[in-house]
Amino acid sequence: MKAILMSIRTQHACNIMNGIKTIELRKRFPKDYRGWVYCYCTKTKPYITQQSKSQFTIRESKDFTNLINGKVVCRVWVDNVEEVIANNNYFSGMSSYKTATMPESELLKKACVNHEYLYVHMTMFGKTEKAIHISKLEIFDKPKELAEFYYYTKRLIDCGMDCPPYVKTQVHKAPQSWQYIYIKEDK
Repeated sequence: MKAILMSIRTQHACNIMNGIKTIELRKRFPKDYRGWVYCYCTKTKPYITQQSKSQFTIRESKDFTNLINGKVVCRVWVDNVEEVIANNNYFSGMSSYKTATMPESELLKKACVNHEYLYVHMTMFGKTEKAIHISKLEIFDKPKELAEFYYYTKRLIDCGMDCPPYVKTQVHKAPQSWQYIYIKEDK
């Protein structure tokens, strides 16, 4: 089964797992994708500790047990991807943001970001942003290692042509943003 593996910063991963964040903002993401997205929590500070099955806390030091940074911690079901629309007000120099289905205040609340964050993100790093709607969350009892996932790469055969067969390759490095992966379907 085809899915997506996505790297998520610690603060955002914690908010997703606590059920607060239901929209992830990305520059690039397939607009027509519907399915599971596996969330890899980055290794950088701050650190996440698991307090209970559904409660996660951010810590500044590694002196705690149950750290889950650097692992695939959960999967989320994506059922809708919308483009964030900027409404520029040239007289004030400010912009407001919305999607086709929600106003700015709701977008900022569900994405767990403030107006300044979105303004900088859209003006400094490009004009478009995707709002990825999360409708279902499954937190893994035991976080998964990257090596449990794989992807296919094209194999360049001796004739110099790029054609099948494809080679099954383990994921050894977290993607910078996201990548397609293949998983065994749970039954």
